[in-house]
Amino acid sequence: MDEQAIEILVLPERPAARNDEVTEFDVAIEVRCRTAASTVRAGGPMNLCLVIDRSGSMGAQGKLETAKRSCLDIFERLKDDDLLTVVVFDSSAEVVVNPQTPRDQVEGQLKSIRSGSSTNLSLGWYQGLLELQSHMTDEHYGRLILLSDGLANEGETKKSALEAVAARAREEGITTSTIGVGRDSDFQEDLLESIATASGGRFWYIAESGIDSILEEEFRNALSVVLDRPKVELNLPPGVSVSEELNSLRKVSRRYGLRPLKGDDLFNFAVRLEIDPTQVDSSQLTLSATLYDGTRTVTSGTTDVALAPQGEVVTTPVHALVNSVVEQYRSSRTEEKMLKDMDAGDLSGMKEMLEAEVARMRRADAEVYAQQGDIGSFRAAAEMGNIGQHLSMSEASLLLTELVQRYGSEPEIQLLMASWRKSMYHEAHRKRLRYNSVNRADEDVEISLLVQAIGVTDILIQRLPEQQAELEQTREALREQLARF
Repeated sequence: MDEQAIEILVLPERPAARNDEVTEFDVAIEVRCRTAASTVRAGGPMNLCLVIDRSGSMGAQGKLETAKRSCLDIFERLKDDDLLTVVVFDSSAEVVVNPQTPRDQVEGQLKSIRSGSSTNLSLGWYQGLLELQSHMTDEHYGRLILLSDGLANEGETKKSALEAVAARAREEGITTSTIGVGRDSDFQEDLLESIATASGGRFWYIAESGIDSILEEEFRNALSVVLDRPKVELNLPPGVSVSEELNSLRKVSRRYGLRPLKGDDLFNFAVRLEIDPTQVDSSQLTLSATLYDGTRTVTSGTTDVALAPQGEVVTTPVHALVNSVVEQYRSSRTEEKMLKDMDAGDLSGMKEMLEAEVARMRRADAEVYAQQGDIGSFRAAAEMGNIGQHLSMSEASLLLTELVQRYGSEPEIQLLMASWRKSMYHEAHRKRLRYNSVNRADEDVEISLLVQAIGVTDILIQRLPEQQAELEQTREALREQLARF
């Protein structure tokens, strides 16, 4: 791997900090990977396990058959030194394919999978982790993809217990990505999202179709890994300390653990520093960050921050990228509260929180646009795309809030709320793990939600003719939101 294709930047909120009193100062750390994703196998050979739900509901809409075809397609594209395991589960778990399975028997083994009964999600996942661990070598990196459309109604269902297992597996080099399938399915998005977050993987929500495209996306991401266990350590001079973590990263021995990074990836996070100028022995201070892959040093970056009078400091603009990273962290904390309130059936404060979210993201977008000459047009466009995705989802949620609050007793609204909750978990996870790029699958989450909401308003218009004018206005707003795609 070309180390020059990876850089780490230390971005201060302003070029100078005050020299007359203790002050707080925000800094963003950004890792940029610029290696062609199609050519990178820097992580070495892959130890891949696909864990597929075969409970009875997976037999509907051809979901299980699509998953089986995708498993075979992935197998046919693996290299000789890659390893593949396929585990299926319902009330029990079964290893269908492992690295010792003769190549000419793999297709038959996959085609023999049939749908079964209930959903013991933890058992299937644990079996997949055990299989990966038993075949792991120092050269391989571990990837597990867990796909389910059902309620975890057997086995371990405590989120904290599953998070602990995921975190331990991550330390051993195994990352789990999870896929929840089905708009009307009962899969537990909070469990799947927690597993993915704790292990540095991706949580995906797809409505009814798209299993093959998401498995393909995960497979391509695994192929293009450049840093499997990246960590960042901040190096701060005397007089400077971290006063607030503006991120959700796990920190061990002063190093922040990042998710795996692929060939064209972008990852950033922020911290708030406290600067005591009386402890700094010069007119400027140097901030630096070092990027590691496991214990191996990859690269480092530094920046100098001048110490200046208050009048000079406040006349310089705040760096728009730094502000964007900070605001997105604040946004993720707000989303956590919204999801908790939604789980508790309390939507009373949802509208106000979403309105604040929309205003915050619009300001961040405008600031990036205004500074694109300094930031660079390509980087600014990427940031505005990231902000735009979250802004769009927040605007859609605002429309749904009004619909749900007015017509929450209607049965179709209850189904819509279940899909809305899944969509919110998908977007919240994307931001929490700093997946800054936006792909079609992310957009499809909102598209599917809006289409469902428009269908619900059509039903309510027929059922509640006295509310027709109001519902037609809501439907038009939903259609306008959908038209943006």
